[in-house]
Parts: sequence; C-alpha cells; structure tokens
Amino acid sequence: MCLERVARYMTSSPDKVQLYLPVHNEYVEFGEGLSLHEEITRYIGKEFPHVPGNKCSVYCVPKQPIHRTEQQANQAESHVFNCLRELDIPGLWVVFFQGRSYGGKSFRKERNGKLMMREHDYVIFTSYNGNNHVTLVEVKSTCDASREGMKISDAKAIKNSKRSAQHQLRDHVELLQASVEMSTDLSSELNCFIFWPFLSCMTKDPQNNTISRWKEDGKLHVFMDAFETPAKFIQWFQDEILRNGNCMNSNHWDVLLKRFIVLSCGVYVDEIHEGMLALLSQEQVDLLNRRPTGKPLIIHGAAGTGKTMLTVRKLQQLYEDGQLHENSRALYICYWPGIRCDVVQKLEALGISEFVDTQRFFISTDGFLKGNKKGYKHIFMDESEAICLSFEERIITQTFEEIFKHYHMGNPCAGAQEPGVLWFLVDINQASLFLPKHSPNILKTPDVILTNVVRSTGTIYRVFKQFYQEPVPRFPAAVKLEAYQNLQGISIAHNISGPPIYWVDSNSQQSCLQAMVSVILDLCSTKGIKPNDLCVLPFFVNSDFRPDVINREIENHFVDQGFMPQALANVESFLLTSKPNNFLVPWVLRVKGLEFKVVVMVIDDEDFDFADAEDRRKVYIMVSRCTCLLVLLSSEAVKNSIDKHKIIINYPFSLKLP
Repeated sequence: MCLERVARYMTSSPDKVQLYLPVHNEYVEFGEGLSLHEEITRYIGKEFPHVPGNKCSVYCVPKQPIHRTEQQANQAESHVFNCLRELDIPGLWVVFFQGRSYGGKSFRKERNGKLMMREHDYVIFTSYNGNNHVTLVEVKSTCDASREGMKISDAKAIKNSKRSAQHQLRDHVELLQASVEMSTDLSSELNCFIFWPFLSCMTKDPQNNTISRWKEDGKLHVFMDAFETPAKFIQWFQDEILRNGNCMNSNHWDVLLKRFIVLSCGVYVDEIHEGMLALLSQEQVDLLNRRPTGKPLIIHGAAGTGKTMLTVRKLQQLYEDGQLHENSRALYICYWPGIRCDVVQKLEALGISEFVDTQRFFISTDGFLKGNKKGYKHIFMDESEAICLSFEERIITQTFEEIFKHYHMGNPCAGAQEPGVLWFLVDINQASLFLPKHSPNILKTPDVILTNVVRSTGTIYRVFKQFYQEPVPRFPAAVKLEAYQNLQGISIAHNISGPPIYWVDSNSQQSCLQAMVSVILDLCSTKGIKPNDLCVLPFFVNSDFRPDVINREIENHFVDQGFMPQALANVESFLLTSKPNNFLVPWVLRVKGLEFKVVVMVIDDEDFDFADAEDRRKVYIMVSRCTCLLVLLSSEAVKNSIDKHKIIINYPFSLKLP
C-alpha cells in the first residue's frame, strides 16, 4: 500500500515523495532541486532503452515469470510471458509487468470509498510508430482439451473463470482511473483482454452444433489459436493492439508507465528516512524476484552495489508475502559488528526484527551458532568473503556446516513446500584483498553479479572509475569464473553528479594530524556538517589516528567543557549512541556496508602505492562509503597519481585555526 501511495505522486501530493539518492541532503523532496519525474524518465531510458535502428525492444519486469502455486495457472501465465518476451516487430518498444499488487479506493455504491487490493496478471506498455498503448491482461488457465499434465475444465468452471476475469478487469480500470485522477474516461484509452492459452475459440451449443465462443463480447477474449506459435501471437499483437487497439494520450501513458515503474522497481527504505523511495536497477529487481530452489544463491558485487540493502528488502518482501513469521524465521549472518548493528536498526525500523535473528561468524575460534537449536526457513550470509581471513580450514568448514544444518532444520520437508531463501553475498573488492585459500568453491562461482554502484556520486565515480572497473577476486586459477568473462566493469546507477571532491595538502600544516583536525573543525564549525555525519578513513591506521590523540588535538582549540567534535573508533558505539558530537575514525573494513554523508580520506605517501592493485582496491572501498562529499587529505604527488583528469579541486576554504 505504501508503494501505491508513491505511485500516485505525479498527480496528488507530490511534496510528500522523497527519492533516495546520494545528494547534498539525505533525501530529495519533490520540488527541491530534483524532479522525480525527470529522474524516473532518466531511469526508464537507462533500464529500458530503445534499441538503435529499426529493431524490437522488449523488456519484462520481473525478468522471469512469477511462480504460481497452482500448476496449471503457473503454466498459463508462463506461456503468456514467453509469448510476450518473444515479440519481434521492427520498431516496437515494449515493457510489460507481471503480477503487480497494488491498492486503491473503490467508489462503487456498495463499497463506499473503501480500499481494495488487486493484482494485475499483465500490464503491457507499447510505443510504436508514434502511438502509445496500455494493455491490461487477465490470464485464465481453464482447459477444454486433453493436454499432458492438465486438468480439463467443465462448462461451469469456464463460465466462472470468465465472470471472474471480467470483474477483475473492471476493478483494474476503476482503480487506475481513481489513482491517476484523470478527468477523462480512462477506459476509452485502455486495451483490455482475457487470455485463454489452453481454451479453444470454438464450443458446442445445446443442440451440439459447433459455434464461436462468446461472440457477444467482441474481441475481449483471446484463445489458444493465437498462442500456438510465436508467429501467430505476433500477428495477433500487431492486428489487435498496434493497428486496431485504443491509443493512449502520451501524457496519460507517461503517468501510468511511471506509476508502474515505481510499483515494480521502487522499494521503500523507511529505515533510512520515513517515506523514502529507492529505484532499483533491473539486476536488483531480478534478484529480489528469484524463486528459491533450496540451493545457495551466490551473489557477487562490488562495494556500494546495494547487497545489504537488497538483503533487508528481501526480508521485508518475505514478511509482506507471509513467508516470514514466528514459525518461519530468518537468520542474518555477517562478520563485522558495524554492519550487524546497522542491519538490526533497519529491521527494527521495519518492524520485522522479532522474526530475524542476527549472528556474527568467527574466523579464529570455534563455536559458531553454539547452543542455537533453531531451524531457519531463510538464511542470509553477508560479507561471506570475510571467512577468507581465517587461516584454519576447520573453522571455515564448521561455519558452513552449521549454516546448512540450520537451513535444513528450517526446511525439513523437501518437495512438500517451497524452500526458503539461502543467500551468500560476496564483496568482490574485499575478496580480492586477501587470497581465499581455504574458502569453499561455492563462493567462487556467482549466480548473480551486481554491477551498478548506487552509493557514490557521479563526481566520485568519474575520478575513481579506474578503481571501480578493476575489482575481480583473486581466486585460484583452477576455478573458472565464466560469469566474469563478459563483465564490462561496473557503472554508476543514477544521474547525480554530486558536489566536487576537495583536496587538502597534508603538508600544508605542521603535521598530517593537524591538517586532518583543521578539516574536521572547518566542516563542523563553519560548513554546517554535523559531526555524526562525518567519517574519517585513514588509509593506514597508526598512532596518530587513535581517538585520544585526535581528541587532544581538537581540545586545544575549544573552551573547556564546550560542545566539540569527538573522535570515536568503535563502530557499534557510534551507531547505537548517535551522539551529535561524535564522528568516526575506524579501520576501513569495519565500516563495510555502511555509508556516510561526508568522508575524509587520509592517505600518506609511505602507505600508498598507486601501482599496487591492492592499494587501489582499498581506496575504492574507502570512497564508496561516501554519499555527499569527499575530502582527500594527501600529498600533491598522491593527489596527482589519482586525479588523472584534473577533476579534484583544491579545498576552497580557509583552514587557519586559533
């Protein structure tokens, strides 16, 4: 229902919509700097582009047919899905959506403005020869001929299916009309059909004569003769939609397309800010809609591609679908305490923490899940690559044995019901920082590779693109990563350039410590940056970056017992206390999965070697924590080695301190 509220943003209360993007503020409200209309238009162009030339462009959301519990219904919808996906008409652009649930108010006399939930079987958007079409389709699985594995339907079942489909189409049109608040009658612009892929167009009358079925309904019904071959379906599509179908006003078409983009590709991230919306890439949508098979799903992605966000979203989706509850629990596993703390807070904000246990795994001691006798329907192992930090194969083996044991305890009846989700997520950047000598081969063969960076701004991406493009794990040569062979590198998933990257010469003051403190105090005292929006990431943590050393230097510039920024190294304490004057100075791997508005990256000449691939990957991990502003504190030599295209600009403000 909350996505339905956002889907109506284009005509009602647009000031209530907030879009999650890495920008100056944590979110963008309608009318404040970024048009949500424009961003979704850009999103459509990126995710569903027109193929150059006079070729056919067909896109489907999700990419695979949604699985239905009833076998015959599943076969019918999958058959229609494949027919749509195989459309091949020069110059045609199609995006079709399957199984989109939504809600709205019904104003029919007996319903009195009450809410009604509906799910479309298919909504098809087409653009062809300058005309736009929107087609609503209900699919029925009734069968009137002998087919392998199918139940033949009797006359009463067929009649009931017809009546049901007609009511469903009427409800869809009514809710669309109400939700988009158009003054014109939308029904005159929509195409509505009932698809019967297993039902003949001919039937018998009471005198046993063969007659056409339901002639009185015109062309509402599409029977199995139109689905027999791809060529026949293409011909039907051309005749009944592109040539003779109702055309839609381009403004109305645009409104409805954006509405279904939000409903199908948008997710609420209320744990970041109430009412905030994020638009997912198609690879992310595809991951969320994958049907579990009882086998592990291995997900690789570079830092900032949204692995943890998708995990939280999947848990929310399971809860909304009735698959996450007290008798169908989930387990979230990670290594670093910071990300565990962050995920716990997000689950609490979503109201599902009581059904999700969280656990850290170990790399140097036994006892993972010791004493835990629970079975888990769903298990997510985030940061799976961190297991490679362990030097004992026994500990690694025991960890995975425990995970599979608890998963099978939660899924005891193979084949009796759909299995639960089992995800292993691997950060390919951090996996490449250490040789995963003893790690299971299962982690080295990804099923999904996430390639769109959602966290960094465009400016940060342009400067560090050379680092973004190179991360590939150093798995043993014996393991063939065929999934990576056609990988063209990763790209940025949004259209936000963001503020510039500022550079401060670390030699501009007496010491690197003083230069760093000068930047912190200037940001917090004169630039309006809140201390707890700030993270200082040293490339190498030495004695100068201990919190007590930094805080003593800060205290030299403040009156006694005054409000002043204070460094904190413990990520959990920083996240849990949220004290307004604390800022974080951690070892970079401890902030895995977290993001900060402002990052100050401190690189010393002696620690950083641009020619070293591992050093470049570490820098990538550091910059991918940032959403709004990046400050590079380094020597001019380091800055020049990184800034090949002269994009980084000098810090434009005074750093003189009393």
